[in-house]
Amino acid sequence: MTLAYQAEENNLLVAALVPAAGHFSRLCLDIHAEDEMFLHYWNLQGGDRDRALVLYFDSGRRIWETMAAVLGWRFGKPGPGFQLLDFASGYGRVTRNAVLEIPPARVWVADVYAAGVRFQERTFGVHGLVSHADPERFHCGETFDAVLVSSLFTHLPDPTFRAWFRRLFGLLRPGGVLAFSVHGEELLAPDRELPAAGLLFEAISESGSLPTEQYGTAWVSEAFVRRTLGELAPDASVHRVPRGLVHFQDLYVVVPEASCDFSGFEPAAEAEGFVEHCSSVPGRLRLAGWVVDRALRAVPRELRVTIGGEVRAVLRDFHPRPEVSALFPYEPVTGYGWSAEVPLPSMVANDAVVTIEVVDAAGETSTLYAEPIPAALLRSTRLDLYSTRVLLQQRDAELAEEKVRAEGLRREIRDLETRIAAMQASRFWKLRNAWWRMKGWLGWVL
Repeated sequence: MTLAYQAEENNLLVAALVPAAGHFSRLCLDIHAEDEMFLHYWNLQGGDRDRALVLYFDSGRRIWETMAAVLGWRFGKPGPGFQLLDFASGYGRVTRNAVLEIPPARVWVADVYAAGVRFQERTFGVHGLVSHADPERFHCGETFDAVLVSSLFTHLPDPTFRAWFRRLFGLLRPGGVLAFSVHGEELLAPDRELPAAGLLFEAISESGSLPTEQYGTAWVSEAFVRRTLGELAPDASVHRVPRGLVHFQDLYVVVPEASCDFSGFEPAAEAEGFVEHCSSVPGRLRLAGWVVDRALRAVPRELRVTIGGEVRAVLRDFHPRPEVSALFPYEPVTGYGWSAEVPLPSMVANDAVVTIEVVDAAGETSTLYAEPIPAALLRSTRLDLYSTRVLLQQRDAELAEEKVRAEGLRREIRDLETRIAAMQASRFWKLRNAWWRMKGWLGWVL
């Protein structure tokens, strides 16, 4: 089996950016070579494998955290007979996170890619079901307490959208939950609009193997989704969370009973960010990073740095970071940079936690980052080592290019010298020299 990445590589950027604390320390990092989501990120990043790896692992973790919130709202702690279906699971971008919290024996995965299903069976120990483009030909003898579907309905035309909802909703047990995501109409380009039916389908997608007329890209209105679900599951309750999945796709939560109270489930649209640097000097801690609010799309009010439970700094000076904005190519958002030098009293414990909270433009507070100081310093050191390695590689590449150019110039010089020597040895050149000597003797040369 060929892998696009395996843990033994000990990639510095992955080690620095992929959570390694708590149950994440058990996260399997093996990625199948044919994993289309990894290849999508690889292409999106212009062939930058390291950044593609980070985006792959980070997106899988974020999707699972949202789906886990759905399960927590619906079931609290799942019981011993609980069964989960991760449908359209690909090669396990999300599943690898699910099995950290749900025993693999209680997890089923399904996808049209048989190789992806078999990879997940071997790698994660889950049950596998090979799906089919035709919902009627998807054979499944199990029922489930939860069916989770990320980024499938975002690709389906109207008839298949309806058929897959009917098929998957039919796999739910009483008291179960179906969660799926869609592209909301807010994601359409300004010059595009939905047709009257409420679904726009285009035969384009990131898949390099599935027929685009079956698996393209779809945008839907909330009215379309509710009307469709009302026709197919009239007794069900439906709840929409705008941009509820990774602050991008709309999340729909569907349960079989009518008049369900969803008030206890409302994932917060929190600001996101990253701590790029953490270093210590006597009595102080230096920090720097960026923040972006993909929900409000506005500069935060402030950022608070807490060490050992005490607020040590409040920042209100933010500056635009265009290179951060470029990390979100599908959204008109602005990333903002920040930096701080925070007092670090001697009585603070060596393993004290440094916490960074952001207050968004609406006044809501969320935690951007929290990690013990030693772990923060180690992560920053790894990032610095990675950056240094990248700079050295770039310098080596530049030197190699200079060497190639220099060798090319040397070849040109040798060629010119050879041509000149041949010309000087020719009869014509000798006659020419003799003629110039005669002109000089006769006094004809000025």
